[in-house]
Parts: sequence; C-alpha cells; structure tokens
Amino acid sequence: MAWDAVGHMLVDQIAWNQLQPDTREKVTKLVVALDDTYNEHRPYNFITAGAWLDDARSAPNYPYSKWHYIDVPFTFAGAPFFEPQPPHALSAMSECVAALKTLKSQALSPPVATAMIMHLVGDIHQPLHCVDWNNDRGGNAYLIYGIPFSDLSKKSVANLHAFWDRAFRFGVSSDGKIVELYQAPKTAERPDSADRGLIHDEAMKIMAQFPKESLPQLLSAKEPRDWAVESYVAACLFAYPARPHPDNTEVVTLNADYVQRAHDIARSRIALGGYRLAEMLEGLFGKQTAHR
Repeated sequence: MAWDAVGHMLVDQIAWNQLQPDTREKVTKLVVALDDTYNEHRPYNFITAGAWLDDARSAPNYPYSKWHYIDVPFTFAGAPFFEPQPPHALSAMSECVAALKTLKSQALSPPVATAMIMHLVGDIHQPLHCVDWNNDRGGNAYLIYGIPFSDLSKKSVANLHAFWDRAFRFGVSSDGKIVELYQAPKTAERPDSADRGLIHDEAMKIMAQFPKESLPQLLSAKEPRDWAVESYVAACLFAYPARPHPDNTEVVTLNADYVQRAHDIARSRIALGGYRLAEMLEGLFGKQTAHR
C-alpha cells in the first residue's frame, strides 16, 4: 500500500476542499457506484473513494498489483530517474485518464477509472512507492524497530515501507518518545461526510501547515512523472536512512529526529497530492468538460 487508508482519505479531503461544487457532485455520483464489498458494504463517497483500490486487493485474482508503484533503482544522489517498462503507477495513471477522456475502455468503467486516479495520485506522492533498493520492494523488506505501530496485520512485520505509509501520523512527544498521534479509524468508522470528523480535521491541519502558496512545486511540476521524480528524490535522499542497506536479518532502529522529519515530509507530500488531485479532477470533470 501507499499511504494507509487514512492517508488516501486525507488526499481526497484536501482535494474536496479545493473543488468547485459541480465537480464534487460529478465525482461523487461516479464513485458511489463502486463495488462496496470490501468497504463493509458501505457505499463509497468522495472522501473514502481513494481507499477503494487498496480495499479491492482482497478480491480474488486482483489484477492491479503492479499499478500502485514505480520501481526506479535507488541512487545516493537521487538521480537519474529511469522510468521502467510498464505496467506501473505512471502507465496506470495514463490509462485511467485515457479511459475517462474517450469512454471507450472495456476494462475501466468511469467509476473505476475515477477511483483509480484518486488512489494513484496518492500513491505517486508516497516516496517509497517510487523507488527500489536491493530488491526490497520500496522498503517492504527493510526491517525496522522503534515505531509503536497499532495496526500492523498479523501477517506483517515492521518495515520501512509500512512506516512511511503512516509517517504523517507518527511524531515525537515532549519527552522525546516516538508516538502515534492518532489511530486509523476502522473501516466501519470511515467518514460519511466531508464536513466533519477526524479526516476533515486532520486535513485542515495539514493545509494550514502547507498552504498552496508555500509549495512552489505546484507551479513547476504539473505532470504525474514530475510528482514521481519528487518522490524518488525524497526517497533516495531521506526516506532511506543514511546508511548502507541492511541485509535480510538486520533490523534498523529509527530515531526520533528521523521520525519527526519523516512526519513533516509525509504531510507535505499529502498536501501536494490533494492539491494536485483537485487540479486533475477539475480538468476531467470541471465546467470545461460539461459535455461529459
């Protein structure tokens, strides 16, 4: 996964806060048609739709595993960025946009393509979804210690990728301890409104910390590939701790300074993802595309 469900819902909430009412309505009408089997049969809404592509991983013969990431080989300098052969997150994004623009895709219905875009924009902004070092699958095989996870599944182990999926909600207490600032709501507790609740409140905090005018990348990096390059650089220069890659049995302890810096980077990436998702959805569903 890239960001946990909370992270994807935060991206959606930030996008919602930027959108025109008619665009909100068009997207909402589409995503409510998504299969809600893995959402405890609760219909998806704008805020929860970004989690659909991860929820659907539970489906038999899930066909989109390679769509969530782009494995660019790690370099200590964070360059160059070599785009691998598809399928990957960038090729998937292009396919989804084309499906919505032409309405001719047999594989991707408008609700599915829309939800995928909402998810993939989030994925591309998670640094460890745009890199691979020593075949560790973006840090999934990089074992760590020192993070008080409350929600790792019984089949999971503490690893660097799992931390970065949640880095925005880990911080450091006044006495220097690494703490989980809040827990992820269970599936049945996901928001049914964009106007209140945990996701709304946390998104507002992120937007206050990273308003659009504080993020010059919004003007200079307009394409999904640019966003992936940003994530790749962040992964190479920071997300992987400054040390040799551990072997398969070594466990790396993350310290408080690293966690606090990761917290801030992750929140800025979520802010960027939300603002950019809003621009993309306006381009696809705004008044200039009223013929849709």
